[in-house]
Amino acid sequence: MEDNKPKIILKSTLRIYLGIVIAIFIVIFLRLAWLQLIEADIYQTKAESNTMRWIPEVASRGEIVDNKGQVLVTNRPVFTVSLNYLGLKDQDIDEVIKKLVIILNDSEITYNSIEKIITAQRSRLFEPIVIKRDVSMEIVTAIEERRRVLPGVSVDVYPQRSYNYGALAGHLLGYVHSIKEELEKPGFEDYGMTDLVGKTGIEKNYEQYLRGKNGFRQMEVTSKNQPVREIRAIPSVQGDKLVITIDLKLQQVMEQSFDEAMVEVQKKHPKAMAGAAVLLDVNTGKVLAMVSRPTLNPDDFNGKHLTQEKVDYYFRNIPPALYNRAVQGSYVPGSIFKPITGMAALESGEMILEDNVLCNGKYWNPPYIKCWSVHGNVNYYSAMAKSCNVYFQEMARRAGIVEIGRVGQDFGLGEITGIDIPYESVGTLPDLEWQKNKFEDRAKGINEKIDKKIVALEEEYSKKIAVVTTDEEKKQLELQLKNEKKVWEQERKNQLAHYTTWHDWDTYNTGIGQGYNEYTIIQLANYVATLANGGERYKPYIVEKIIDANGNIIEEYKPELIKLVNIAPENLKKTRDAMLAVTAPGGTAYSIFRNFPEKIKVGAKTGTAQPGRVGYIKNKDYDGLFIAFAPGDDPQIAFAGVMEHGFSGGGSVGRVAKAVFEEYFKIQ
Repeated sequence: MEDNKPKIILKSTLRIYLGIVIAIFIVIFLRLAWLQLIEADIYQTKAESNTMRWIPEVASRGEIVDNKGQVLVTNRPVFTVSLNYLGLKDQDIDEVIKKLVIILNDSEITYNSIEKIITAQRSRLFEPIVIKRDVSMEIVTAIEERRRVLPGVSVDVYPQRSYNYGALAGHLLGYVHSIKEELEKPGFEDYGMTDLVGKTGIEKNYEQYLRGKNGFRQMEVTSKNQPVREIRAIPSVQGDKLVITIDLKLQQVMEQSFDEAMVEVQKKHPKAMAGAAVLLDVNTGKVLAMVSRPTLNPDDFNGKHLTQEKVDYYFRNIPPALYNRAVQGSYVPGSIFKPITGMAALESGEMILEDNVLCNGKYWNPPYIKCWSVHGNVNYYSAMAKSCNVYFQEMARRAGIVEIGRVGQDFGLGEITGIDIPYESVGTLPDLEWQKNKFEDRAKGINEKIDKKIVALEEEYSKKIAVVTTDEEKKQLELQLKNEKKVWEQERKNQLAHYTTWHDWDTYNTGIGQGYNEYTIIQLANYVATLANGGERYKPYIVEKIIDANGNIIEEYKPELIKLVNIAPENLKKTRDAMLAVTAPGGTAYSIFRNFPEKIKVGAKTGTAQPGRVGYIKNKDYDGLFIAFAPGDDPQIAFAGVMEHGFSGGGSVGRVAKAVFEEYFKIQ
């Protein structure tokens, strides 16, 4: 029995081991069955992803051409350096980034800046992380030579915006830059973190048409991401082409003449470094040319990192260059508002053309606003020709602010025009509705300020009264508090009377284009166009046609009539005739157009405005403004422009009108 005991123990142990082995094989079999039958698709996909890559083929944005088909904006292929974060996950990311920074050798691209890019994209790390666009062939070669030590770094060819004429019409065209806040907005759901998107101008307004549709290529690659063969491809579709109303030659002339005029004006007025101008077709609302200064070069953005110098130029310098002054800047119009006052006086029945008003250098009603000269007896035509402040203050008094506001509204002043570029400003027409809203806000502010003063006084005296020991001292303090509160109540009454009431002098100031008046250049150009064409106010527009990649017209924009002004046709004609007198002998713009042929008469109005903004010295610094239309007998085009610190319209931006009109009418 003792001899059999070891055998029994051995058999028992073997059975245990056999059971363990059988259990292991059962587990392995079940696991293999699970992998083969249940998770086969998952692991097949993972295996294929190790050898297959989906490479996006970014669509080219649509071209932008002028009204004669000249290409203003197109695309060119550029090399772009990106990081594939999934390819970096098992590597030393820090070392790869450091090596890449050395190769790129760009002061704007550092280890920290790349880390910030990765952090910003942390929710979408499955997408390529673009580090730099438009790199040179030398950098591409350097990266390819170091491919083994740069896992996850890729160089791909992408289409990039190409602006054929540099900064020409830069504000109007706008620029593209890396997508950011747009990702959270409706309509951008299928955009990626590396996409470029229109930020300003028509690049932004027509983003949905310009963008195009991305394609993809399925590539078989080696473990080192070297391509083996293309499996299949879904081609990209280029964005739609925009045909715009801008005339390239007119745009070039307007920009060149504006720059030349600024150089001349700066000799006497060195602050004259900004402004804007617009030329419209009076019968359609088409924008034929638009300029804003300082210039904006769309290629400075174009998916690039802005240098500190560029950041200062566009955002911090005075004047900053980023915004489009033609549609975003609001300007006190000065004397170019006088035709509105004249039409209001004519419509009111209080003006007779033959009536003379005596100008002895200042208006006879308080606050006795001065005229720039002594004009003697003037009527509507001579007052317009000489820009007499006294005459138009008197006409403003006769017409009244209600009628001036009505006429201004008819011509679209103080409201957006609806032009098809973003960020248009509304301006200010001080009509009755504006006065009501403005004065209510002012009254609220005045009352809140003085209520706080009174509460502070009561708290102050409450503390003083709490520590006095006699009734006499207490009564004295209460009397002081009562008197000081009376002072503040009288101050409330004075401020409310002054700042929340429309005064006669406000009407006089409005009549000569000062006071609360503020309008955009596009509004002023449209008001002149409406006057010139006989009272039809059109919506200004820039894009004329949208054409798809196959050459089909998918959108075509026609002139859109917004309003027929409620002004008697004869009063419109009288005002046009008065503006023709401005360019006749004795008029303030005669020297500008004196050499124009007789058949091309120009109606115009010069303006000198005191804006009262920061940086302007009172009675020294003025904006120069100018409006014009031509030909006088059958108007085709209308112009409006401003030169900040230009001093006078005729001596500054009036020169731009002359050059543009010469080009349009082919005047030598």
